[in-house]
Amino acid sequence: MNQLKYVTAIKNGDFTGLPISSTSTAVNLTGSWKFFRPRLAAKESPCRLACPLNIPIAAWLDDLQKNRPDLALRRLRDYNPLPAVTGRVCPHFCREACNRGDFDEAVRIGDLERYLGDLGLEHDYAPAPSPGKERVAVVGCGPAGLGAAVFLARRGIKVTIFEKGPAPGGLLRSAIPAYRLPREILERELAVLLRDLPLEIICNREIRATDRERLEREYDQVIWAPGLQVSRKDEAWPDDPRLTGALEMLAAINAGAAIGGDDFIIIGGGNAALDTARCLLRLGKKAEIIYRRKLAEMPAYAEEQRQAKEEGVVIHDETLVGKIDPTATKLRLSLHQARPDKNRINCGPWLRDIEVDGLIAAIGQGSDLEISGTHPVISAGDFAHGAASVAKALASGRRAAETVLRRLGRSFDDENQPGETAVVTSREQLHLDYFSHAPAISPQELAPRRRLDNFCEISQTLTAEQAAAENRRCFHCGICTACGICWFFCPDVAIAFDREAPDPNLRVLFDEDHCKGCGQCATVCPRGVIEMEEDH
Repeated sequence: MNQLKYVTAIKNGDFTGLPISSTSTAVNLTGSWKFFRPRLAAKESPCRLACPLNIPIAAWLDDLQKNRPDLALRRLRDYNPLPAVTGRVCPHFCREACNRGDFDEAVRIGDLERYLGDLGLEHDYAPAPSPGKERVAVVGCGPAGLGAAVFLARRGIKVTIFEKGPAPGGLLRSAIPAYRLPREILERELAVLLRDLPLEIICNREIRATDRERLEREYDQVIWAPGLQVSRKDEAWPDDPRLTGALEMLAAINAGAAIGGDDFIIIGGGNAALDTARCLLRLGKKAEIIYRRKLAEMPAYAEEQRQAKEEGVVIHDETLVGKIDPTATKLRLSLHQARPDKNRINCGPWLRDIEVDGLIAAIGQGSDLEISGTHPVISAGDFAHGAASVAKALASGRRAAETVLRRLGRSFDDENQPGETAVVTSREQLHLDYFSHAPAISPQELAPRRRLDNFCEISQTLTAEQAAAENRRCFHCGICTACGICWFFCPDVAIAFDREAPDPNLRVLFDEDHCKGCGQCATVCPRGVIEMEEDH
């Protein structure tokens, strides 16, 4: 190795005449030099805006990552009263909008919500205010009715829920199989709500349209959320008990009723059709699905389709049932090729005839409750907007609760709700060089061969280690996590942190006396939440 030579580059006297300050920057207030100053400009994450409940996902994930599960749970429950349930049954619109999806794989937000929701089964709700004089009736104890009732009860409103069935839950209890939503989880989630909030639930009490006037006399406000618990069937079908609906079949299976017959055809392509077929297979029956469109057009959730395929569910796409001929022992069905014709799908060429023990319709839902009167009612959930996800039903219940509070002269303002002009963090605003590629951590699933003779839950909850690792993959779009990058690059040491601040907008402290407004912090911020504004 060559020997290094040291050369004097600067000699004494080279800087004669140059202005050099010998004072500390603590005395030299360089902040007076700036024309621009930094500010925290929190934005909305795309996952939040995709969520029907507008849950601040990035914020509660940040709380969880900073080992503040109680705060994370409280923040989540402020928007979603049933996180252990939705973590299992929601299609997770949030994940479809995740900025990380184009980087490697979207964060498994639903599985993290389930993890935190399961932790919450052991934690009480924050104390609700003492109930006031206002009394509200809610018709229906499904997700929409529960959502409305919880949001009202947490604001000191005495709520009575009338449920037609023997237990609360609505379609959560009657239509969702236990392999997706175990009854124990539903019962424990409901138990926490009933223990901690001023809610009264009266079961086995059917409310009819004729009860409207009485309810409106006895209660200050009434919310109608009875759901859509009646399956629609083709009007041309013959009147035969062997022709039934998917909701009725699922309710019977979930109630433990004996199911007669061995061979079934289900018509439809949604979750109800797949759930019915998968339940019947678990009971040792033969069940196949007839769907009039292509497989790629099936509205059932992608995870449902994947699991159904793994379990051997047979789906005949682009097929229609034509003539139905009931015999003494069987139903003879005529199958035809589906032929699209403008906005209709008609029977095309005949394919074959088959004989089955039962035909099940999963082609839509309806209600046998029609409310009339001189003024409109407050409605929520599927009864208000048609069949939708559990998250959308909860969100609809929240909107109904907001309407009630306004009519009662009570405030329902939520300054943390994203407004119409909310700025969303785009992928281009993120500095992805600070993030490492890592595959998503998927929960373990029961092998298909271990599912077919039982209703055990298929997907397992993430372990604490798995949840922590998956949470670290989150970009936390739009919020400051006090990562320290801006502090590291600040040439004036004009940045300090309050990492314990629950409000992300208060975690970075700019020293206005010494910040020269160079903009380096805004340039390097991984999440794009530091912006420069003119200093007036």
